[in-house]
Amino acid sequence: MYSYKYDLLRLLDEREVREKIFELIDKRLKNFSSESVSPQKSLPENLYRREEFSTPVDNNALKNSSEDADRQAENYRQQLGDAQSKISRLENSLSQSQRQAEIYRQQLDDAQSKISRLESSLSESRQSSNSLQRKFSEWQQTFNREQSRAQNLQRELDDAQEKISQLEEQLKNSFARGQELFQKYRQVGAHARQILGTSVFVRDDFTSFICGGAQSDSLEKIWDVLKTCVMDGNQRDAEILGEIFDYCLELVNASKSGKGFSILSVNVGDRFDSNIHSEVSAGLAQGKISVVCLPGFRNDYNGRIIKKSIVQVG
Repeated sequence: MYSYKYDLLRLLDEREVREKIFELIDKRLKNFSSESVSPQKSLPENLYRREEFSTPVDNNALKNSSEDADRQAENYRQQLGDAQSKISRLENSLSQSQRQAEIYRQQLDDAQSKISRLESSLSESRQSSNSLQRKFSEWQQTFNREQSRAQNLQRELDDAQEKISQLEEQLKNSFARGQELFQKYRQVGAHARQILGTSVFVRDDFTSFICGGAQSDSLEKIWDVLKTCVMDGNQRDAEILGEIFDYCLELVNASKSGKGFSILSVNVGDRFDSNIHSEVSAGLAQGKISVVCLPGFRNDYNGRIIKKSIVQVG
């Protein structure tokens, strides 16, 4: 009984419980007879204030009301327990949510850090891309220049190949002409062949004929033998040796990259010039040339007259 009172008094400290008990008591008092409760005091206004509730009531009614209040209090206690349990669950959920939020916050920080690193890497990648783009542009320009240069070289190569083809054709023709002149050389008189065989054409074959005739020093030796034939009136050998001289001069010039040798220009009617002309009679000739016996030649590289032209003035 003491526990009941103690619990009741403790619950009375709660406003909602106190108001509920007073409400129940008020309902009970309304059922009492008029003899038990004065009509004027059936529902006192100060009933809801515990310290002023001193109106005597029926003990059984009060006991029943207290039991109802106790059941109601137990119900409230059960609801309070449920609420506390719910609060505890909510607190647990809140704690879990807070832990989960902390995890999410950490993940967010990691993600932001990763994003920062990625942004930094992206910036570096963009710089690297710009650098590569500039290099690619430079390489493209270099490639275009080299391609243009290659095209120019290809054109030069084509021109060179065409020139080689022409030279090969000329060489072929030249060798054919050489074969022809070699056969004619064999018909030259023995004296002329003996002189040329010891200084120019050392062997009696076509290779020696070509190699010997292509030497610069050979031109002067051939011209001297040719002059002897002209002066001796050996017209047949002079004609053959004249063709051989012209052919050998072409071979010598073909072997040089710069200027070579050329035959002096001399014509009948030209005024005699002792610097470039030599008179047949070896006298002090004056006047105009009447006969060209043998044209001389010169070195075009230095302009020096190697052999003067043999002429007759009259």
